Amino acid sequence: MLTTEQRRQFDETGFLVLEKLVQGDLLREIQRESAALIATEPQEFWRRVWHERAVFCRKAFRDVLDLEPLISAERDLLGEDVQLLAIDLLVVRPGQGEVGWHRDVSFVCDKTLSKNTGIYLTDMTEKMGPLRVFPGSHRWDEPPSERGVDPLLGEVRVTVGAGTAVFFDAPLWHTGDRNNSDIDRMGLFAYFGNYWVKRRDNYYTQLLPADLVSTDDP
Repeated sequence: MLTTEQRRQFDETGFLVLEKLVQGDLLREIQRESAALIATEPQEFWRRVWHERAVFCRKAFRDVLDLEPLISAERDLLGEDVQLLAIDLLVVRPGQGEVGWHRDVSFVCDKTLSKNTGIYLTDMTEKMGPLRVFPGSHRWDEPPSERGVDPLLGEVRVTVGAGTAVFFDAPLWHTGDRNNSDIDRMGLFAYFGNYWVKRRDNYYTQLLPADLVSTDDP
């Protein structure tokens, strides 16, 4: 369970870092499975996202949902009425990146309704192009400017080790730098929300793996 101070920090800043949430054999297996997915792609791709319909075909990605510290933290930040809305594997190749300041949802209110959780599979050094966030922006009505000042005065660069999870409120302003390393930048992004929050894209038009649909494992 999160401490009172951790919950207060998330509410005030819009983000929270939990070091070494995934480690050991599970981290190594997710890294191996991620590398196997990357190997199926042409070398010239610069950025690629695999969603839950693809990653849940591989057991290691499902095992993330058995991590009690992860699920407990999601409940502490969102309440018992919590649902996994999406989980994506994001890969950015060397020399690529720079998506610009943005927020994951445009709807802003005075409480957290949905949030992203970046579980990093590589060490997010300065060379790797770490996540950058603007504390407190999850409560602002105004969106980030597409052509604003960069870097922003007051931003935080989230340099963390592999296996660390960064929880951030969906409206929080965030971005990432160019990957200036010589290896792929890999992260698993689990998006949770209150149960009444639903997606309106092609989420329901593609089937989940049959054995996952039929399981009685909560």
